[in-house]
Amino acid sequence: MVKSSCFLTACWGNKAGSKANDKGNVEQRTAIVWEKGESRFFPFLPEQICWQDFHHLMAQVANFLSSLPSFSQAQLIGYQGSHRLIGLLSYCAVMALNKKILMLNPSFSSEKTTQLCEQYGVQFLITDQLFTNFDENLTACELPTLDHASPATLTLTSGSSGSSKAVVHSIKNHLANAEGVCELLNFKQGDSWLLSLPLFHVSGQGIVWRWLSQGATLYVNEDKADFFKLLSQVSHASLVPTQLQRYLASAELHKRSKKQTVLLGGAAIPAELVQQAKVQGITTFSGYGMTEMASTICAVKDELDNVGKPLAGREIHLVENEIWVKGNCLALGYWQKNGEIRPLTNEQGWLQTKDLGCWNEKGHLIIRGRLDNMFISGGENIQPEEVEKVLFASGLLRQIFIVPIADAEFGERPVAVVDLLEPFSTQAVEKLQNFATQHLERFKHPICYLPLDENLQQGGIKISRQQLKAEVAVKLGLTRKDNL
Repeated sequence: MVKSSCFLTACWGNKAGSKANDKGNVEQRTAIVWEKGESRFFPFLPEQICWQDFHHLMAQVANFLSSLPSFSQAQLIGYQGSHRLIGLLSYCAVMALNKKILMLNPSFSSEKTTQLCEQYGVQFLITDQLFTNFDENLTACELPTLDHASPATLTLTSGSSGSSKAVVHSIKNHLANAEGVCELLNFKQGDSWLLSLPLFHVSGQGIVWRWLSQGATLYVNEDKADFFKLLSQVSHASLVPTQLQRYLASAELHKRSKKQTVLLGGAAIPAELVQQAKVQGITTFSGYGMTEMASTICAVKDELDNVGKPLAGREIHLVENEIWVKGNCLALGYWQKNGEIRPLTNEQGWLQTKDLGCWNEKGHLIIRGRLDNMFISGGENIQPEEVEKVLFASGLLRQIFIVPIADAEFGERPVAVVDLLEPFSTQAVEKLQNFATQHLERFKHPICYLPLDENLQQGGIKISRQQLKAEVAVKLGLTRKDNL
């Protein structure tokens, strides 16, 4: 059951002070630590913003946006920008006005942005430039009573195996997800979380709702150079393995003033990475989640061969090894251009994830891969995630993806796209090939190895397998770039 009763109590939290006579203290607690860097926006703001000032600023932003032509009549608002604080304020203010918001990746081309806005019916697009002349003396508007159950956010799925969909969540859904994660990771009012992931991804939004639900402190950096500096100051963080690797190798690691908890996801996690973190007093949790469930579904402490049990408010059911999920954090559905919401559950009320899984002897969930990633090569089924897991155990890789390419004789053959720990070379590939020979059946051996391009990263969280497959086809001369 979600405990927050309205947007303001969600902001400084019914857990953040609870007693009425303590309200003054609550309002003065630090809501945001903002490392502004060279930002030209909000020059009047201090680096530490208390909850009272955050509320005032959010209400000012709501009034500012409402004064813009065509904003007031719009119900679905888009945001596209790279300024972390503007993105956060826009996200909160739009929902405070009981409108819906779609956060868009700033790396999208103008053509793709226009196409997405038309596809989903976005009626107003917020950009960072709109805030160039934001006045610190702007009147703060009175906010309406918040609707917790109606559509509030649209989030594009990663499209890892096909085209993306716009997933619709209510505030109630987001808070339900936050409650389970906060309980498992013991995240409370006195703690802090780094806004380490983008808000156009559900994992980034999950950070915001944990912060809001507990009335804790959110750390926000504008310049990438300040990332590890702020990471060393927080009690909690959501990271992909590469970020944790770089943090453990940084000088900032040794400036920490407290033990830390890190929620990991987005890629395979090296066992030695977890051990190195543990030695440094960093507790890691390996998570499994999805956009449709508003982020994390399961997570487990200091283990790698499973993702633990469902968190509070989630249920999992396995049907012929496919993972079915439901719970209070399950989205309302998929958004259609005409404003309708298409249901995402089956007749039994479950979301069929297309993820494959099984239970171990402790009742923890093991993720096997995706139904729609499997391909057939010479009459043999190949599950890419299985091959990736075996080769990852070589200790030679940061990341690996197995993708199929068309073959006249075998139907499809596996190709490995790799991010090696050492520079990509013939000798490095030979080491990996030798490992494959020892640990994989012959039909699962990749027929070639290609280096992973950095530009395929989507916000540092996920890589689209569909896009990766297309890029591999181009590199191997199976199709032309202008045909993609």
